[in-house]
Amino acid sequence: MKRESMRSEGADGDPFDEFVAARYPALLRGAFLITGDVHDARDLLHDALARVYPKRSVIRDPAATEGYVRRAMVRTHVSRWRRTRREVLTAVLPDGPAAGPDTERDEQLAVALRVLPPRQRAAVVLRYYVDLPVARVAEELGCSQATAKTHLARALKTLRQELAPAREMVGHGG
Repeated sequence: MKRESMRSEGADGDPFDEFVAARYPALLRGAFLITGDVHDARDLLHDALARVYPKRSVIRDPAATEGYVRRAMVRTHVSRWRRTRREVLTAVLPDGPAAGPDTERDEQLAVALRVLPPRQRAAVVLRYYVDLPVARVAEELGCSQATAKTHLARALKTLRQELAPAREMVGHGG
């Protein structure tokens, strides 16, 4: 599904269309980090945009649209995960995003994040990639700040354990 298909019929200059055009790459990177798969990321983002689109007229502050889309992505991803309870992990990402300065870093992050459960992964992406404060992370996840902090602490502990062998090798290799 292409971005153009998310546009409304005959709505020239629609603020939502302008938002999608401006923020699509950043939102897609965030969706990729949440899902760990390019195709799932596109599906997730398009589903989130489709959920927010009918509600665009009730969003009082146009600057808040991105928050609505991020929240829809997180909730949709967690909901899908709960339904399927399985993930397919691959060593190589198929059809990666177009080469760019963030592509290699995003792929490395996605590989590292795959070890985390979806809510912890979403918390890490929202807090450290999107750079939201803990209160907003909790709001986006639909939980208390204490629960958001717990998700973050557990995720960071897991990531440190997963990345420790790589740090040791770097330390001994020089």
